[in-house]
Amino acid sequence: MDLSIVVPIYNVESYLEACLSSIEPILSNENVELILVNDGSKDGSEDICYKYIDKTTNNKQQTTNNKQQTTNNKQQTTNNKHRTPNIKYIYQDNQGLSEARNTGIKNSNGKYIVFIDSDDFINCQVLLDFLSKDDIDMPDVVFLNAVKYDKGSVSYFGEDYQPEKILNQSKVEVLKGLCRFRKFPGSAWNKIIKRELIIKEKLFFEKGIYSEDIEWSMRLFNAATTFSYLDGCYYYYRQGRKDSITGTVSEKSIKSLLYILEKNAEMEFNRDISSYLYSFLSYEYLVLLFIMTSKNIECDADIKRRAYHLRFMLLKSNKLIYKMIFPIITLLGVDITGRILKAIRGNI
Repeated sequence: MDLSIVVPIYNVESYLEACLSSIEPILSNENVELILVNDGSKDGSEDICYKYIDKTTNNKQQTTNNKQQTTNNKQQTTNNKHRTPNIKYIYQDNQGLSEARNTGIKNSNGKYIVFIDSDDFINCQVLLDFLSKDDIDMPDVVFLNAVKYDKGSVSYFGEDYQPEKILNQSKVEVLKGLCRFRKFPGSAWNKIIKRELIIKEKLFFEKGIYSEDIEWSMRLFNAATTFSYLDGCYYYYRQGRKDSITGTVSEKSIKSLLYILEKNAEMEFNRDISSYLYSFLSYEYLVLLFIMTSKNIECDADIKRRAYHLRFMLLKSNKLIYKMIFPIITLLGVDITGRILKAIRGNI
């Protein structure tokens, strides 16, 4: 098995069929497995999964039956090639996105793992291109392109991968190149990851927090040593979901991001990559200050104190503009700085 596709599912009946349909073309490859983890959905998601599995199985069985009408000499080859797709369906009580992904990892058999959120969809040709590559090139992480998708239109995501800054480059050069991005490339779904690395480094997702991808990606970047990149528009990140966690600012989202920053601030990064990882953290730190000014949130004194203390990370970044914000926070505090960031949003 070369690739395990992990799809966590929770109350996404409006989008799940589109997600699964986008994956279906790659399931004819015998070296691919699809792991559907239903995290206690209370809508029609489970029925959609069962119908999808039945349809996919029946389609492959029909293909096999049609092929079996050819000569006897070809029958054995047909039966081996057009087998039932390798789909695992797992139901568990609701434990959150992190545990759903972790369940997928624990039940995977592929050399590589890719995560797909069940309200999004993909261009599976990019994964087929990955599977066609020589096994000699076995990087720890493969970066993939993504776009925002909103009611049929697509827009730039803020990650502009340049192959020459990733392919055949050292870890230091790769992280240096990623620091050019306007936003931190901290999502789990825009990467193909070597399963051996995940298991060895215990790169499971932390349960009970929001922004778990950021926490996980920091550990991934610290642990991985080799990187690659695949061209082509791969991931379509759906916008406009009213019940989306990523689209809603809450007290828990602020406390989760604050926790992640504090946790990473205590980590000892290798000196040659430290400034780049602190640049990623600095970006998320400014995001924290930004969302702390949300109208529906009233941050208490303890949160403001902890956020103020973390400003030192800006000085450890390799970006001058982040370092220049440090004295502003020191002078004006996190509240006023957050409002300034909101006013100039998109220019940092």
